[in-house]
Amino acid sequence: MHRKTIFKILAPLAMFALMTGCATQKAAPLVTAVDLNPKITSGQLVQKVNSFEVLVDQSRSMNDNCKLTTKLKQEKALINLFNDTIPNLKLNAAARAFGQKDVFEDATSWNLFGPAAYNKAALPDAIKPFTWGRGLSPLDKAFDGATADLKSESGQLAVIAFSDGEDMEAYDPVGAAKKMKSAYGDRVCIYTVLLGDKTKTIDIGDKNEGVNMMQQVADAGKCGFMVTGESISTPQGMADFVEKVFLKTPPPAAPAPAPVVEEPKPVPAPAAPEPQPVPEPKAKAPAGMTLKIQFATGKSDIQPQYRAEIEKVAEFLKENPGSTVVIEGHTDNAGARAANINLSQSRANSVKDYLVSEFGIDASRIKAVGYGPDKPIASNATSEGRQKNRRVSAVFQR
Repeated sequence: MHRKTIFKILAPLAMFALMTGCATQKAAPLVTAVDLNPKITSGQLVQKVNSFEVLVDQSRSMNDNCKLTTKLKQEKALINLFNDTIPNLKLNAAARAFGQKDVFEDATSWNLFGPAAYNKAALPDAIKPFTWGRGLSPLDKAFDGATADLKSESGQLAVIAFSDGEDMEAYDPVGAAKKMKSAYGDRVCIYTVLLGDKTKTIDIGDKNEGVNMMQQVADAGKCGFMVTGESISTPQGMADFVEKVFLKTPPPAAPAPAPVVEEPKPVPAPAAPEPQPVPEPKAKAPAGMTLKIQFATGKSDIQPQYRAEIEKVAEFLKENPGSTVVIEGHTDNAGARAANINLSQSRANSVKDYLVSEFGIDASRIKAVGYGPDKPIASNATSEGRQKNRRVSAVFQR
């Protein structure tokens, strides 16, 4: 039987039900929404949505399926609980209805408010006038309108569609939801709330009609899901739903950087003592030094050309201040011995005096001794030997 024909048959019965059944039921008692704000202030959850839009079914099927109330009253009660459960977040919000706005117009969709900064009064005020549904359910037009509504919004978006999913044969809400997803990509998630009592056979047509439609619409969003109205009719059920729509677990905190452990600085090895200058070894006193000084026969005067020879003795004494020297005077054996002793002493004295006067050597460090012919170093039988024996020697002592 055609749906419109059946509707005409059932219309009088519906009016009777309104008078004697659902319409006369007392409003459901007010419930207190779960407060999600502590989860936010504690850091357990963080905001994940920046703007949202609610799609409200205002079609004729909202007058059906009482149970204890009509679907329309169920829808309004759920939207009010949904609104009360939204925590204190910085959000933009919008709402849009779909159905037959005026008696003599085709079914359509129209904006109720927004997008605008979210406040708790806007959504309840927008749906308060709804008391009776009219027309078919053009959910696709609602999605097209929401796609346009959200065009100026930035950040993450959520669209929540409340409907029973019925009277949509002439429309393509799944296609419209896919177009929205194409327009906003990963920025948008689509959630559907299935109204009515789906545990019983629906009054008209396939009892899975609305379920399948609302599930497919949610699936088109790829990151949303469908819930039944009954599953979110309790404060905790609604809190679970709102939490999943608007909040998320914060990403794990970056691990604290490992404390910088300074490697112990190597203790520098004690500096090697600076090498002390090694004093030049004092010249070892030679056992004897024969000075190449020639004296005229019978004379003891020192000629200037022999200065360098005597200077050798002076340099050694200056470099070795602890040393002393014995200047020995010698002669050959020609002549009387006593005369030669005196002559050798005079020549030794001449060298000592020269060291003192010319080189500043302390006289106390110099001893002069004349040995005459007593210590020859060569034979006196030859002139060469006698020349070698006529000498002055310097013997150093420590």
